[in-house]
Amino acid sequence: MTRVISAAVLLMAMSAVGAADELSVSVDPKANFALFKTFSFRDRKIESARPELDNRLFVKRLESAVRTGLMAKGLTEAGSGPDLLVDLVLVGEDINTTARGMMRGMGPQPVRSTAGTLVIDMKRPGDRDPVWRGVYRDDEQTGSKLVQKLPDDARKLIEKYPKLR
Repeated sequence: MTRVISAAVLLMAMSAVGAADELSVSVDPKANFALFKTFSFRDRKIESARPELDNRLFVKRLESAVRTGLMAKGLTEAGSGPDLLVDLVLVGEDINTTARGMMRGMGPQPVRSTAGTLVIDMKRPGDRDPVWRGVYRDDEQTGSKLVQKLPDDARKLIEKYPKLR
């Protein structure tokens, strides 16, 4: 009976992981987004020891999600001379913590998760500061689940970009 309850407590704690997704967008109030018609990817940085995240094929999936979202907003990808440079940074980390047992005499239960913070910066060529920045933090039970969710998280961020049409 104690093992069943311990497993239930652990599952409840694990189900809370993922519920803490956070999304934030910052916009330069002086930027005229109607002037931005083209974009190009510049930097792509993955800062994670997790092989699922630090993977060129996964970066292509993230890029594709951002590209599709920006094109749906009316921007065109440019080979040279873009109006906006897009930088992607993903920081992944493993989180090991414990959840307190719900019953008397039950010790702490280990809870493991993988957190990813995706930052999308859009800058004018030559500028240091972005005109648009989106940050999405996602916590999942495993790195592979995070890899599945992050392209959709990128899409949610790009939905916050001003529509041109």
